[in-house]
Amino acid sequence: MDPASKEDNPISLELICFGEGHFEKHHITDLKQILPFLDQEHKFWLNISTLHNTELLNEIKGIFDIHSMALEDILNTQERPKVEVFDHFILVVVKMLYTRTDIADLETEQISIVFGKNYVISFQENSFDVFDGIRSRLENPFGKIRKHGTDYFAYTLLDSIVNEYYSILEKITNHIEILEEKIIHEDKKIKLGEIYTQRKSIQLLKKVIWPTRELLSTLKKTESFLIKRRTIPFINDIYEQTVQIMDNLEMQRESITTLVEIFMTNISLRQNDVMKTLTIIATIFIPLTFLAGVYGMNFENMPELRWEYGYWFTWSIFLGISILMVIYFKRKRWF
Repeated sequence: MDPASKEDNPISLELICFGEGHFEKHHITDLKQILPFLDQEHKFWLNISTLHNTELLNEIKGIFDIHSMALEDILNTQERPKVEVFDHFILVVVKMLYTRTDIADLETEQISIVFGKNYVISFQENSFDVFDGIRSRLENPFGKIRKHGTDYFAYTLLDSIVNEYYSILEKITNHIEILEEKIIHEDKKIKLGEIYTQRKSIQLLKKVIWPTRELLSTLKKTESFLIKRRTIPFINDIYEQTVQIMDNLEMQRESITTLVEIFMTNISLRQNDVMKTLTIIATIFIPLTFLAGVYGMNFENMPELRWEYGYWFTWSIFLGISILMVIYFKRKRWF
């Protein structure tokens, strides 16, 4: 994302405090408003959008005792997805994919998740995310998400991001199927660029999912008191989802290759049809051109030149030759 566009996005601090039988939601303007929640038995989620305010991030670093190396990873939006385990918190860096309009406008954004004993902090590049489902689940007083710890909540954030991968993959698959139908029916409006747009989306999705799969593999093997044993199966489930997405991406990549081959074959066939039509027309006109050339010679002793019916006789020869050649070509199935 362009740095200038980040500056245009105002910082949003969303605080949700939750637990069994407890739910509070606040849009705060000052980090000092977080302090009363630090010593409570309830858990809280602080969602921060836009990262251009380094002063604010340094303040967060001081409040939660976040290591400077972790803060560097959060600020570096080109960071590769990874997991870093510290003494009292775990940092997860992952890429979020989404599209606001069409699949051709696929966007990527880095999400950094820091979770400790009773808190989860998510850092976003902008205010758009895929966490609305989690916000709704938190409002449900009987939901599982309130009963489990911060490790489970971090899992739900990762799960929402991976589910969006599925959504994008489904859109890509639908576009490929539509393109396949149009190409098979020789829709001349289809351009090669439309196929390569889908290929580019597949490559971007693969580039994001591959390190995410390794991240999840590392996370489920992490030996930290912050990740409970009962959360491991949930993390493993997301890992299996990324494996399935990778397999589907390979299938779609092969489909794209097949579509390009079919597209190029259709172009070649259309060009052959055009060349065949032009060749037939040229072949029909060869004898006519010959006769026209003969009678175009300016010799005085050409008997047909002064014949009363010479003009009409010549036209009958032209038409007769043309009709005979068309019949011959039809019998040979040349068109």
